[in-house]
Amino acid sequence: MPGSVRPRPSSPTAEKQPAAKKARADATTNLHESINLPTPQQVHAYREGYNQATPYKYAAIEGLLSDDLLEAVVEESWTFGIRGEEGSHPGWGWEQKETDIYSIQQTPDLSSLDPAHLPDETLEALPMTTRLKNALYSEEFRNLVREVTGCGPLSGKKTDLSAGLYTTGSHLLLHDDSISTRLISYILYLPNSPLDAPKADVKLTPSADGKFLKGWDPKWGGSLELFPVENGEEVGPPGTKRVAKVDVKWGQIVFFEVQPGRSYHSVEEVIIDEGRQRMGVSGWFHRPMKGEDGYVPLDKEKLKAELSSLAQITAAPTIPFTPYECEPPAGLKPSDLTFLAEFIAPSYLTVPTLEKLSGQFAEASEIVLHNFLAPAVAAKLKAETESVDKRDYPNDLIPAQDVGEGDGWVIQGPASKHRYLNLTGDSKSTPVFQSIHQKLFPSEAFRAWLSVVSSLAPLGRRTEGRRFRKGLDYTLANGEDGKGDARLDVSFGATWWADVPSGSDEEETLVDHGGWECYLAAPDEGEDPAVYQSSHAKKLAKLEAEENKGVKPIESVAPNQEKKDAHPVEADTTDGPHPVEAVTASGKTHHAHHHDHSKPHPVEAATADKDGQGPSISLNGTELEFDPDQFSPSDFDSDSEMGDDDDGPLLTQPVSFNKLLLVLRDPGVMKFTKYLSARAKGSRWDVSGEWEVGVMEEAEVDGDKEEDMA
Repeated sequence: MPGSVRPRPSSPTAEKQPAAKKARADATTNLHESINLPTPQQVHAYREGYNQATPYKYAAIEGLLSDDLLEAVVEESWTFGIRGEEGSHPGWGWEQKETDIYSIQQTPDLSSLDPAHLPDETLEALPMTTRLKNALYSEEFRNLVREVTGCGPLSGKKTDLSAGLYTTGSHLLLHDDSISTRLISYILYLPNSPLDAPKADVKLTPSADGKFLKGWDPKWGGSLELFPVENGEEVGPPGTKRVAKVDVKWGQIVFFEVQPGRSYHSVEEVIIDEGRQRMGVSGWFHRPMKGEDGYVPLDKEKLKAELSSLAQITAAPTIPFTPYECEPPAGLKPSDLTFLAEFIAPSYLTVPTLEKLSGQFAEASEIVLHNFLAPAVAAKLKAETESVDKRDYPNDLIPAQDVGEGDGWVIQGPASKHRYLNLTGDSKSTPVFQSIHQKLFPSEAFRAWLSVVSSLAPLGRRTEGRRFRKGLDYTLANGEDGKGDARLDVSFGATWWADVPSGSDEEETLVDHGGWECYLAAPDEGEDPAVYQSSHAKKLAKLEAEENKGVKPIESVAPNQEKKDAHPVEADTTDGPHPVEAVTASGKTHHAHHHDHSKPHPVEAATADKDGQGPSISLNGTELEFDPDQFSPSDFDSDSEMGDDDDGPLLTQPVSFNKLLLVLRDPGVMKFTKYLSARAKGSRWDVSGEWEVGVMEEAEVDGDKEEDMA
């Protein structure tokens, strides 16, 4: 976050207008002082390096832009302030952006640095940022990019870039940048540290005026990670591990061709604080627009075929349901209770508790059960998972990408949808965890217990024992179409470092480092779920809009309206050693099954920006935005993209220990597990299952119908 903001008047004065025009003129006329054009020999060397790079062609070049300009841009960024807050420039400033795929601070699109979009007062204050934008999209620089990449003509009309600030915890998960008319992706690095920052292990260079230090240590994170296509194919799902890494260097610009299903990359989490900033300017060069040299009309039929094919090969494989071999149970038998007593706390096996659970689940469609395991089993589970984490995380650095593999654990992909370890075999280091996953969850006894609690008939299951490694793992938002049946989600939290008192400050802070699970609403009735969930369809729609109607003008976005207070739904917490309550990020709930939006969300109520830019909500004080149009670098090839009419999360649940979450999920409802920060104390451990369910039959008893519970 910027350390200081300069006080500014609320509106420009007449005397400042000439100065603003002069600043804009300087930004245009000084281009020759901004670009350091390389010699033909250097261009040849860059081109050779670009063509030989793997896993796909890219270039990382230093010194192409004037150091004087870049240093001035950094110092100018200190005046940006927080957008919409006192001291920021009108229509400008840093904004915190966070979704399932990224966490970053960012400015509005730099294409808005124009009198048509921002007041002269703001333009006058940002001459160096404007000058950098003009330099990057100048004919000279575009020709240089063409010479190195061989990409062909690039648009000079369409500018598409923003300044981004990666501070501690910031990250950007895997994507391929493929959307719209993007042709070349780039990032210009401007890493900086305050003069009084602790001494670094690498040499940092003072700026010319001695106001800050330039440079970055790779161990602080923030590197650009490049991923191959799985199985060495030309196009397809990405591999789960990077094969190349581009470290952050002052003044270096990295660029590569945008290739659907191939140009996979991510940004490693920044793990340093100390006021250090991985600042950069990133964006895209686009294909020529209508009226520009090199313009080629869109072949819509060819694009549809390509996108349809790409959507199939990049989709995450679905684990099939394992059907049960016998009919649904009529209730819990004594043998079931004997088996379950090996795992589950005794109070969850009594008739009064089961009746209470059944009633609460029927009312809320989701519940969380605290202290679910028997104390002795929970203690062994906590000890073994903590021991494994201590072994695998010897320091606070981002762990190696293969950490934790082996001993029955395999990495699960594709990384464009999710990445985590899945327990598929025998594990010597986590035997208790294995028994919960491979013995308790698949058992007929647990099936009967679920039937009693949910009043549903479990028909088939698919379960995973998962380990989300800190600094590495996540799932992105996805769901099945809305035409199927409701599913019963069952998730057991086994995260040892989340063993904190319910309702405590420690519980409130568990979301700070990610790892929380979030449910998102299904498409509205009548909306095509394939269009809603598929970013590939969105690509075609955006391309057609730009071809037929031109690019929508960028408007200055007004600050978010004040959010309404949330009033979480409380569940019955009758006295007892194992309280039952409804769920949110702070221990409260909103239904993932029902779509009654008159009830509160588990986070602050969603509101639309005044200019219609889309909804935003807050989770634990962090703004979450699911409208990719507000954040152009998030317009990725991922099913995580949300529509403008989304109302935000239905339910969130932080990492937990010894808690069982049951959620009846409507068809099409999406969910994701937020990337787990390297700053977390350890992994997120869970056993996660999904059950096909039917309606439970009712038995005749003395002429009346009643459900057989236990």
